[in-house]
Amino acid sequence: MILVVLAMLSMLAIIALAIDVITLYSARSETQRAADAGALAAAKMLVDMGVTTADPANPSVPTAAQMDAATKAAQSVLGNLSIAGRTIQTTDVSLNFPGGGTAAFVVNPKVTVTVQNANLPTFFSRIWNRSPLTVRASATAEGFNPSNSASITGTNAVPIIARGVKPFLIPNCDPNPARTPSVPPPLCVGPATATFFDPGTGDITNKGAAPTGIIGETFTLFSDCTGPGCIPGAPTTTAGSPPILKYYPVQMSLTASACPTSCLGPTTFENNIECSNPTPISCGTTVTAPAVNQLFLDDTVLPDGHFGPAQDGVECLIHQNPGNGQDSLNPVPPLSYPLEIQVGSNHPLSGTVLSTGDYVTTSDSLVTIAVYDETVAPDRPTSATSVKVIGFLQVFIVDAFQGGGPQAGQFDVVVVNVSGCGNAATGTPVMASSAVPVRLIQQ
Repeated sequence: MILVVLAMLSMLAIIALAIDVITLYSARSETQRAADAGALAAAKMLVDMGVTTADPANPSVPTAAQMDAATKAAQSVLGNLSIAGRTIQTTDVSLNFPGGGTAAFVVNPKVTVTVQNANLPTFFSRIWNRSPLTVRASATAEGFNPSNSASITGTNAVPIIARGVKPFLIPNCDPNPARTPSVPPPLCVGPATATFFDPGTGDITNKGAAPTGIIGETFTLFSDCTGPGCIPGAPTTTAGSPPILKYYPVQMSLTASACPTSCLGPTTFENNIECSNPTPISCGTTVTAPAVNQLFLDDTVLPDGHFGPAQDGVECLIHQNPGNGQDSLNPVPPLSYPLEIQVGSNHPLSGTVLSTGDYVTTSDSLVTIAVYDETVAPDRPTSATSVKVIGFLQVFIVDAFQGGGPQAGQFDVVVVNVSGCGNAATGTPVMASSAVPVRLIQQ
């Protein structure tokens, strides 16, 4: 009988110890996943604040305000998670900002998030140690902008692949005539003297915030087409307030992953404005299918006109109708960081989990647009001849012109991020869902 009792006690002890070990391993996995989520949220906040397009000569990148915003973003995400059944507290979270790694590439911010739980529930192990068990994990994430990455690799820039790109293709011509002129200059008809980024290296031409930098710059997009269909004109900018940059409609497969069925228009071009097209678009390098780095003109559609595909598509995308109920970027310009996006009355979640006027960090009005190098032949796309993508702009669509006449089809945008890899980028591309990828680089 004594042997049976001892055997049962030994078995119970082994089971209790196994429970403790399982609890510890499970908590360790939960802690690592939480650290990963917090690091990605913090890095995304830094990207949304335009850190990756700041001036590398600025010694305070990111700034104290930007680090505070990133900290709050991580804490907000982690406050919805738990470790071993205990909700993560702000005191369980610490952040470190190691910078961009090198002085030449400081605009790619890194953030390390450490999460811990110092009071894990235990059973058998309490017999030997009365102090609670602690589990801790760290993760480092980076906002990766490939602009000027050639200065780090010593060869060519690093390419990126973006998804959800809208079917507007623009030349590398900054339409603001007040910008510092580029050498070599862009080859667009009109007053533009600056590029968005160097076509060879992808380096951002005018870094930082408006009025001297690109971030927060406002301009109007309008198609560079004449009918029937789209007969492409020369790359063009036009003076105005705001200035106009003309785009080309491009062919993209209609494999939309998220599309409001109530807005589906009659053309593929309009559908791809309204929908999130998952086709991977790469910049600056030859890539393996299904990724593409060259785009062709969609000559079957004339985007402009009252109730045309551009007007209807943009209005649907940003939820402008009825009554100009789209989200707004506050104030415009200058931008403040983090981005102050206010929920409009037509926001899909307005009146449920959000209220009109609430501040959010993302919006359907934030879109990614591909940029090509017009200085290399051909200077414009056709349905038979492609042009190479050399970078991306992330812009906030303010509104679409709603009337008829010669302005029908144009829409105003504010530049939020610029990501250039140039026309010679090679190597393994970095995946992204927007213009600037956010990735884990260390766990």
